[in-house]
Amino acid sequence: MIRKILAIITALLLSSVLTGQKTDYGIWYEVKADKDIWKGLRFDLEASVRTDQNAARVETIYVEPGLRYKFNDYLAAGLYYRLTEQLEKDDQFHIRHRWFAQVKGTVPSFYRFTLAVRYRIQEQFKTYIEEPEDEVPVWYQRVRFELGYDIKGIPLMPYINTELHGLLSEPNEYTVDKWRSMIGIEYTLNKKHTFGIEYIYNESRVTKPAYMNLIGLTYSVSL
Repeated sequence: MIRKILAIITALLLSSVLTGQKTDYGIWYEVKADKDIWKGLRFDLEASVRTDQNAARVETIYVEPGLRYKFNDYLAAGLYYRLTEQLEKDDQFHIRHRWFAQVKGTVPSFYRFTLAVRYRIQEQFKTYIEEPEDEVPVWYQRVRFELGYDIKGIPLMPYINTELHGLLSEPNEYTVDKWRSMIGIEYTLNKKHTFGIEYIYNESRVTKPAYMNLIGLTYSVSL
């Protein structure tokens, strides 16, 4: 199964190159941890290093704490803050602040498949000011659709998802400004440690590069 997922990821990378699109390539390294605080309430912490320019340059570093409340097996909501060091046009890292609230609904499993939908609303502030509009916070809404499959007898979870981003603060002519699609697999060890690899394809109408191919390497732990 892992070989099949890796083969699909490789094929997707090659197909984007062969189509002649002007794309970039990067690797996203991500670590997550969560811990129960109280019944239904969990503390989440995520940190990530993201690269671009064929994975040769670090462009983003962030840390993201937050709280998540699970109402039942099918509904959860959370509030998070992200502190980002972003490489800007002056080739220096500058801080960005982002907070967001989200709600996630999950449909009961059917034939070992799990379908979920996540809605997020976020606001971001820049500290690197190049144009007057950079001083104005930017609001986005994001909707992500997820489909996972629980392989019987082994702790593997292949999944696919797609996420749509829409600008709220200053609506433009685009209904959707950005798309993000993923295919990946996760392996869970001792019900606490989870390792994952995923292929991510980004398409954007408002940022550059417009197309980006990414490999995500993830690790998460439940404390």
